[in-house]
Amino acid sequence: MLKHALSSLLVLTLTLFFAGTASATDFPTRPIKLMVGSPPGASTDTYARILAEALGKSLGQSVLIENRTGASGIIATNTMLNSPADGYTLQFIYTTYTLAPHLYKDLKYDSLKDVSGVALVVTSPLALVVNSASPIKTIQDLVAASKKRSLNFGSAGIGSGGHLTGEMLRLATGMSAEHVPYRGAAPAAAALAGGDIDFAFVAQVTAKELTAAGKLRPIAVTSLKRSPAMPDIPTMQELGIKDYEFLNWFGVVAPSKTPREIVEKINRAIVEVLKQPDIRKRLTSDGSDLVGGTPTEFDTFLAGDIIKSGKLVNDIGLKKN
Repeated sequence: MLKHALSSLLVLTLTLFFAGTASATDFPTRPIKLMVGSPPGASTDTYARILAEALGKSLGQSVLIENRTGASGIIATNTMLNSPADGYTLQFIYTTYTLAPHLYKDLKYDSLKDVSGVALVVTSPLALVVNSASPIKTIQDLVAASKKRSLNFGSAGIGSGGHLTGEMLRLATGMSAEHVPYRGAAPAAAALAGGDIDFAFVAQVTAKELTAAGKLRPIAVTSLKRSPAMPDIPTMQELGIKDYEFLNWFGVVAPSKTPREIVEKINRAIVEVLKQPDIRKRLTSDGSDLVGGTPTEFDTFLAGDIIKSGKLVNDIGLKKN
């Protein structure tokens, strides 16, 4: 009886092993959903769609974008984590993901333990801009103006890249500035172009378009090195703001219980996609840098960014909702 039981157990174990191997080898056999926590047209959605189109061709199955907006991507994350951990439901996350643990009390998931990094896709600096009619032309002008009256700056909302960079500038210079949240980056840029706010940190593509239209004036970029997209615009550090660096980042994650072989297969496909000249051009046209890397490297990045975000939230004085 014992010998028979052991034989049966061995057969079951081998069956499960080879079944798991086969599923990873055959994956995917149906369309994959890529959750996006931003509305269509937002930079996160745009990057995700560019990636999804090419990734689908690489994997041999469609990668379908599903927009689940609200709560800084938390709704999209919950949707992904409530789906089977089989590689068929992923999420395209960005900067606010590592802020959520510090901003929301009732998160229903652990931002590290419950997800597995698949690949960090792109990083992108922001540009500090003012209205083209503003007398402010330098960082020094901005600080000086804030001593005469409290300035205001706009962003896509609390915890967005535009919000954090503005607060970082306020802390670094001691300037007086109030944050004005908008329902998206586009409305914030429009408010600045209309003269409703004093400055903003916006995506480089937005800065370039509205500068060319004569509506905005760029002052600096938030990367350590000058951006190829805006080579004539200095960095914050060049202008005397020491240790100032901020990059929006975007990447793909899966539920943590997703088979490792499947995570690695998707990672390899993403890395190959990022080597395609057309995709490289489309993803970097706004000044973004491609990353790629391994799932483990993205996990390490997320862990470090959660620590960094926590310090920033504490320095700014933001409270959990």
